[in-house]
Amino acid sequence: MASFSESFQGWDKYVENSKGQPPRDLLGRALQFVPGRGAAIDVGAGALNDTRFLLDEGFASVTALDSAPIAQDIADTLPADRFRYVISTFEAFDFPVAAYDLVNAQYALPYIHPDHFDTVFARISASLKPGGILTGQLFGNFDDWAGTPGMSFHTLAQARAVLSDLRPLEFEENDEPNSQTLSGKAKHWHYYDFIARR
Repeated sequence: MASFSESFQGWDKYVENSKGQPPRDLLGRALQFVPGRGAAIDVGAGALNDTRFLLDEGFASVTALDSAPIAQDIADTLPADRFRYVISTFEAFDFPVAAYDLVNAQYALPYIHPDHFDTVFARISASLKPGGILTGQLFGNFDDWAGTPGMSFHTLAQARAVLSDLRPLEFEENDEPNSQTLSGKAKHWHYYDFIARR
């Protein structure tokens, strides 16, 4: 079993390893359901790969939310009239109500502290416009990192309950015991991919 502290090399290293990667496949699939190309937010934006993709896809405005300015050099190259880089924890960010056509949260939601998960997720959900799309992952209870302080993990039933106020368009459990992290460390991944509509 690989713990989070043994597997994770720090967010700067993560950005270095992931810089220039293509957008997540799940995000590409989610775009077919997005009702408009108005406003989007990339929650846990990391190396800004998905952010850049959303700008290229023609969204009028894209907000990248991350807890540290780990991709400031990339952010400085993006169009200032359509892009906003916000440095904040998810818990502290003031998600505006009914503001976004798309909320993209690839491998981000598990980093919400479990004491605040339900409240923060409700605010994320409420930030969608009617018909807006939320896509991302929840980490499962069999994941190697389950039990890491400050992170949220869910059983299958709990994951479905998290999405109960939305309409799931895709929901898939992934259990990958012989996988690895982006840095090549062995890891049992257990997570739920989802695309859901407000």
